[in-house]
Amino acid sequence: MKLFSQEVKDNQELQEVLQGYQEVQDQYKVAVILYAFDNEGRIIFQRRGPGCSDERLKLESIGGKVQPDDPDFRSALRREITEEVGQGADISIDEFVVSTYAKTFDEKRGKDQAWVYLAYKGTLKSGELQITEPEKNLGYERYKNGELDEAELSKGARELYQFIKEKYHFQ
Repeated sequence: MKLFSQEVKDNQELQEVLQGYQEVQDQYKVAVILYAFDNEGRIIFQRRGPGCSDERLKLESIGGKVQPDDPDFRSALRREITEEVGQGADISIDEFVVSTYAKTFDEKRGKDQAWVYLAYKGTLKSGELQITEPEKNLGYERYKNGELDEAELSKGARELYQFIKEKYHFQ
């Protein structure tokens, strides 16, 4: 479910904005997501590995859960980018795209989890993507508009991808 399209800086701003959304549960986690485009206009996805808590083997964008000590959402996303692709790639965080709300089933914990996703557009400027968490990432795949079988995407990535497709025409 789409929430909003204006960027919020941190958890305090997010909580203020979410007061207007009765659908959002009191208990939710926040994830920062990057739809990174390469120099050929393809979106970079990673294939979820067996160590993921849900939607194993599905395609997912770069990103992850905001931690309590992250000072703001862009810092959290920068941390996630470094954790997931290593330091050998220069990836910019260009602009905020959209926020959505979804529930997933956490297979490891056996319960539903509510998520607020904050999606950004980014650009792989140079360098190589590394697999730094092989139990969670089986590899990177790149797709141009029209090439991707959307059934391969995780539930959260599929919903966000609809907004990305609508806003960007993949050059």
